[in-house]
Amino acid sequence: MNPNFLKAKDDFLKAAARTWESRIQTGTGGNLSVRIPGEDLMIVKPSGLSYGQCTQDNLCITDFAGNLVFGDLKPTRESTLHGNLYRRYQEIGGIVHTHSPYAIVNSLHFEEVALVTMHAELKLKYPIPVVDVKTQAVTEEELPKVFEAIDKNPGLLALILKGHGIVAFEKTAVKAGQIAELIEETAQIHWEDQLMHLLKKE
Repeated sequence: MNPNFLKAKDDFLKAAARTWESRIQTGTGGNLSVRIPGEDLMIVKPSGLSYGQCTQDNLCITDFAGNLVFGDLKPTRESTLHGNLYRRYQEIGGIVHTHSPYAIVNSLHFEEVALVTMHAELKLKYPIPVVDVKTQAVTEEELPKVFEAIDKNPGLLALILKGHGIVAFEKTAVKAGQIAELIEETAQIHWEDQLMHLLKKE
């Protein structure tokens, strides 16, 4: 069997398990993908399944346009976003998208989440930008907004879709999941800090 596929599958399943255990994504929301090196293919989370339900028996493999190549289930509707990120940014190997509550509430009130902790400053190069995408799943028409946020911040590891959640991208999906966890933690601290500032002004 293709060793690149085996490595990608291992990364996918580890990231799915970690993200589920961290509880930054509950229910069946969010999505996850891993690039299969050497192919214009990706492993994606099936639609309607939770991160905790992902196994090697229900994997979906699609091309970068989201067309199903292998599997019996419907791939995530965010395949357009994932595939276009892989196509445009060769350094991305894994993507984790979560509907994390503190990231979302920040996105409704701020244009970015500041790196308010020393750990966030160490791991993340830039404040996390909020991208105002109007559709529930990112469409081809909305992609330029995502690309603009990434292109203006070389080395950016994540963004937040307004009212929707975190999109983290790294060399592996496990690393992307860790970035998503850090952003949700940072977003919680940022939110609480802003509340304290408001209370002091009253």
